[in-house]
Amino acid sequence: MTLEQATRARKRLGRIGAIICILFFGAILDTCVARFREPLFTVHLLPGGSEPVEGQLDHQVKELPSMRIETPDARVRLQIDTLQTGFWFGGSMWIGEISAAGDATPGTYDILVFALSPPSAKPVAAFKAVVYPDSAALRESSFSVIQRVLDMRPWMVAVVCMPVLGIVLCLMGLFSRRVEQLLAEQGRAEIFHVKKAEAGFEVWFGLGERNGVELGVQVDICTENGQPICDAVVQHVESENGMALADARAERLPRGAVVALRGSSVERKQE
Repeated sequence: MTLEQATRARKRLGRIGAIICILFFGAILDTCVARFREPLFTVHLLPGGSEPVEGQLDHQVKELPSMRIETPDARVRLQIDTLQTGFWFGGSMWIGEISAAGDATPGTYDILVFALSPPSAKPVAAFKAVVYPDSAALRESSFSVIQRVLDMRPWMVAVVCMPVLGIVLCLMGLFSRRVEQLLAEQGRAEIFHVKKAEAGFEVWFGLGERNGVELGVQVDICTENGQPICDAVVQHVESENGMALADARAERLPRGAVVALRGSSVERKQE
């Protein structure tokens, strides 16, 4: 793989990663907006479908109490299954599901839950079940833009983005290392940091003692395409990195600017 190919692949992966990040945060925002716009204790169903629901109980409740459930149509019903401890704040809560039979009539159904011990005329929980005639109507009713356009839950889009973004970042890391290796073979390295100093600007780059960089030598600062910008003098050398002092022309370097050792293979080729 040539330097140009590795650089081009890294740039494309960077654009793909940026798109995935935008999609990820867009999905998170879409999820939050849809959740806040959604009326509380409302479930959306298709005939034959079901959705999980939950309700709070007194903290001292240790067994699932007897409760009476009122529904305007037996084909749309609530079934309470288990008792468990709340995930965030503790306490007791019941877990169940609201389901619609396959022949349920599309419409809105109010489901009320009453405690039998002690008996109360006020419901301890109230849900609104909205049954739609088909998937298209259910999708159009969603407050989520992603749900309406892609017919996918926005949180699922966010979950899918995470491993894909991880793969893209790993590939970017591999290509970045390959670019560094190919540049080092040519006596060049990308500039990764520029810092203002009293005598000019400190330019840090990824060449060091192992690449033959020495204190006091002059290096050239060039664009990604090899166009000269200015020269600099090496002031600090480490095993992997070096720092050269440049003039004011190094204050705003273009993206992809590199440091080239004088007498490198690139310069000899240009000569």
